[in-house]
Amino acid sequence: MPCLYKVSCCSTQLQIKYLHLKRPSAWRKNLTSDTIYDIEENYGKRYRDPLNMEMRKLGRTNLQVSAIGFGGARLNEHPDQAVATVHKALEHGVNFIDTARDYGYSEKYLGQALQGRRQEFFLATKVAFNHADLVQESIETSLAQLKVDNIDLIYAHGCNNAEHYRILMRKQGMLHKLESARSEGLAQFIGVSFDHFLPFDNNQTSVERMIALIESDAFDVIQIPMSLIRIERVEDQILPLAAERDLGVVVNFPTAGGILTSDIGIFYNILGSYITTPYQGALLFSLLHPAVSCVLSGMSTQAFADENCALGSIIENISGLKRRQLWDNIQAVGIGPCRSCGRCAPYTQDIPVRQILTYYDAVHRFGIQAASPWYEKFREQVLACDTFKEADVVCPEGFNVLAEVKKVYR
Repeated sequence: MPCLYKVSCCSTQLQIKYLHLKRPSAWRKNLTSDTIYDIEENYGKRYRDPLNMEMRKLGRTNLQVSAIGFGGARLNEHPDQAVATVHKALEHGVNFIDTARDYGYSEKYLGQALQGRRQEFFLATKVAFNHADLVQESIETSLAQLKVDNIDLIYAHGCNNAEHYRILMRKQGMLHKLESARSEGLAQFIGVSFDHFLPFDNNQTSVERMIALIESDAFDVIQIPMSLIRIERVEDQILPLAAERDLGVVVNFPTAGGILTSDIGIFYNILGSYITTPYQGALLFSLLHPAVSCVLSGMSTQAFADENCALGSIIENISGLKRRQLWDNIQAVGIGPCRSCGRCAPYTQDIPVRQILTYYDAVHRFGIQAASPWYEKFREQVLACDTFKEADVVCPEGFNVLAEVKKVYR
């Protein structure tokens, strides 16, 4: 898919736009034009960080952020290590910090860890849809917990269904309130995040809703799920469109809900010479695509931060040409026949067809055995089902949908 992969660089001029974002003085003193950039054909501009962390442009914000971002959702797992884990990530060159009001005590732990270091990082948090009428209050609570005066990036958190889309985009809706917060200086940039792409509803697929949000040009950054298992096929439409519109792309759930933390199956044959753990392989997949600005890693311990942040150095030393080759090799493995569009969902009696077929494909095509429980739990429900009514009519591949799903459990 050459046209989907390529992201052109609009300029080869050396420009660093940090706004308020700075590195420690010792870091900045070492910057030279010879060590910062290399321009590679068909890959665009890459930022070379003396701390061995690759930096990438975050879309139209023009800020340079670390290829590996700190995902704050897991800070609650080891509270005694929370502050030290954040500090460890910063030592490795991470400058993108992601959290949310809904992540337990994450904002509080980050507030403790980041005091006195505000100019070293780009800070993103989120407003949940159940706070859509209280956007300013939610942001002010986050500011107090994080102990900062403003947020760099504020997301609408988890636009996962048609109702959320309506709340976000209606007149005087959530987007309007986020824009007002930006006008008041509470945040600099606005984004929208997706935890997953729920099936077809309200006459739209989730991908179609995402495309509509991107084309609205109302957002600076999108946060999307992306993984080797490819439940969400963002590389087909979303990533090229985001690149065209100069949106920052932040990836969440790179391990497909934890499945890829211990097993990446046959992808070890492709990525194995560059990684030491399956987790690193899961992160590396998304970073191979030049439209991706940052991949979030949920770090709960210092050891975990060491393991995941090491990938920033690994990706830094893979040439643009080699990245393209690795990407093409992964794509050549192929995927199953289901396009994951979700159009059959209203007719499948709450049986998650696309998840079942995708996880089955992960096991039997990719050799990722850890995905097996994710479809086996639906065995009785599928075998007891007699019909999916009109599912076959709406399937763009023309499948007998129920028959295809039952093949999984033969």
